[in-house]
Amino acid sequence: MSPELSPAFILRRNPYRDTSLLLDMFTRDAGKITCVAKFGQGKNSRSKGMLEPFRQLDASWTGKGEVFTLFNAEEKRRFPLKAVGLVRAVYANELLLRALWQHQPQPELFAQYQQTLFRLENLADVLALPLFELDVLAMAGYVLNLWHDDAAGHDIEPAMRYRFRPDHGLYADVGEGKGVPISGNLLIALREPEAMNPDQRLELRHTLDYLIQMLLKGKTLNARKLFHE
Repeated sequence: MSPELSPAFILRRNPYRDTSLLLDMFTRDAGKITCVAKFGQGKNSRSKGMLEPFRQLDASWTGKGEVFTLFNAEEKRRFPLKAVGLVRAVYANELLLRALWQHQPQPELFAQYQQTLFRLENLADVLALPLFELDVLAMAGYVLNLWHDDAAGHDIEPAMRYRFRPDHGLYADVGEGKGVPISGNLLIALREPEAMNPDQRLELRHTLDYLIQMLLKGKTLNARKLFHE
């Protein structure tokens, strides 16, 4: 019996030996997995070009352990990303590669990633990537309380300054210098992110950079360089 097909995206692919590819994949049902795709002559070799990032697949795989063998893949949709939209998508892929654990299903995040690719086709959608970054952070336990501080339970005040630490949550900034700084104004604005003004979006960008650096324990994402270029 053939293994069941599961929706999947390829996050990264690399050559493997002479006739194979090593694929890091984000699947709806199994989370992040690594597969070897083997190619021979004829029909199988023609499917090699389909195994690219930003193409939604139905895929199946076999085997046990850390590395599986790709059994079958069918392309369902391509996302024609261009210019800055493509750069943002490359960044999203690298973030998932660094943030996800192997073999841990994240069906909600999978759906959010798919929706993000749709949004990135619109170059004017400046919130597509930041909102996805918030989704990734929430998956990792970095959840910003937009209504109350976690230390005392007080309502968020727009003029207050706060700090966030994964082990403490959100708390009023008392000048200790620990955690990621964030304003009450931004926390309130995030309740309706589509209505944020440019200053709030800029603060969100800085806040996300701090949070992701904390999540990745100081490691930098190579795709960040593309933003500056």
